[in-house]
Amino acid sequence: MPFLENKAIQIAIKNIKDKLRHWQYMVFSLGFAVMFTLMFYFFLGRVEFRYGFPGMIIYTTAAGTTSAAMSFALDKTSGMLERLDTMPTGRKNLFLGALLSETFMISLQILIMFILGYGVLQVPYEGILELVIGFFIAILFGISSVGIGIIISGIAKTPEIANAISLFYYMPILFLSGSLFPFESPIVFFTPPFWAKQVFLQITVLGHGLNDVLYNGSLIGATAQPTAFPLWSGLLIIMAFTLVFIILGIIIFQKKTKF
Repeated sequence: MPFLENKAIQIAIKNIKDKLRHWQYMVFSLGFAVMFTLMFYFFLGRVEFRYGFPGMIIYTTAAGTTSAAMSFALDKTSGMLERLDTMPTGRKNLFLGALLSETFMISLQILIMFILGYGVLQVPYEGILELVIGFFIAILFGISSVGIGIIISGIAKTPEIANAISLFYYMPILFLSGSLFPFESPIVFFTPPFWAKQVFLQITVLGHGLNDVLYNGSLIGATAQPTAFPLWSGLLIIMAFTLVFIILGIIIFQKKTKF
């Protein structure tokens, strides 16, 4: 099939096979999300946890920062990028293949979390259509996390340093965004996870439409306040973050300098 003959597709399939062979890392990464989900679920209860579960989804997708940072840093330190500069495959196909494989793995992890939360734990949600929209919002945010990971890999000299920097980035940013715990502060508007978590929450949990007002936190009706933004503007901001991070990642990745 011509589609499967594309070099980027071939690289993506190879990367996915490699990741599945090293399934322990994915289990370890996803294990934290599952652990936090179960802990908060039994602490808050099924009904109240519906406000917290979107944050668990965003936590899961944010871990894509680490996976991408380590993957691209490994290609850099192993000399793969320099070898590709002299081959027909080229960095472009490697980049697209890696982006496709990382997106696939993020989608798989989101699906597992959906099954756990909405299937096993029976966390309340508005409807199937809203869940589908929430799923694609999570994937979009996941792609932006991959972009951040690529940027980090351009800074880091080794995969180990890339892992450390990505953890140092995404754990604090998740807390500041109010994704893990309620945090109604102007700071949240400067954190990419906030927009993904809030739009996901208001669509899937509350059934809000894109013209409804965006709130500044999860506890709507309690401490969270309405903002001047409609919900559709939050979706545009998620897209803008994703586009900017991927473009910066491409610029860094296409550099032909020696590392």
